[in-house]
Amino acid sequence: MVKRQNQEERSRQTQSRVTQATIECILEKGIRATSTVDVARQAGVSRGALVHHYPSKTSLMQAALEDLLNREVESVRDMAKKVKAGELNFDNFLVALHEHFKGDMYMVTLEYLTNARTDPDIMEVLVPLASKFNDSLERIWEHLVASAEHTSHQKRVALNATLCMMRGMGAQSIWRDDPELYRDMLVFWRETLLELGLSASNGNRREPA
Repeated sequence: MVKRQNQEERSRQTQSRVTQATIECILEKGIRATSTVDVARQAGVSRGALVHHYPSKTSLMQAALEDLLNREVESVRDMAKKVKAGELNFDNFLVALHEHFKGDMYMVTLEYLTNARTDPDIMEVLVPLASKFNDSLERIWEHLVASAEHTSHQKRVALNATLCMMRGMGAQSIWRDDPELYRDMLVFWRETLLELGLSASNGNRREPA
């Protein structure tokens, strides 16, 4: 039993190294230029060990994206808990979301998005994982945003409008470094949400720092 547990733990560690290496390679080279040989080298494992866990590049791309999005959901959930506990105000929650959507996570997912347009294998990987990701964020948002006068659908629209704005800002940050503009956009969006009656349940309304 102990031997089996050790094997399972080693297997999990290998999978974790491989998926993280995949993300690093995608960030550096892009999906099309990333090969399983590159990933094995980055992870410090043999290509045979990699193929044992992920027999195709498509399965590898799926595992890497799933791991990345799962970790991102946990990060957002932790931030939402801090908002509910009064440890983080709603404004800084929006700022933190913006940081996530201009960071490595977004740049990697952007690779999946752009490649999915012309690659059916990547599209097949992306669609269910992105749907699961959005569903998770919607559940977090539903519990976070305090508004008796808004339906779940209206809250969902507000979240997706927020995410679309964050993604647009993240894409623009690739070629435009303008922190003051992005801060003003976040202030504008915060005020828009407040005018609609949507705010975090802790009631903190300070401006983003």
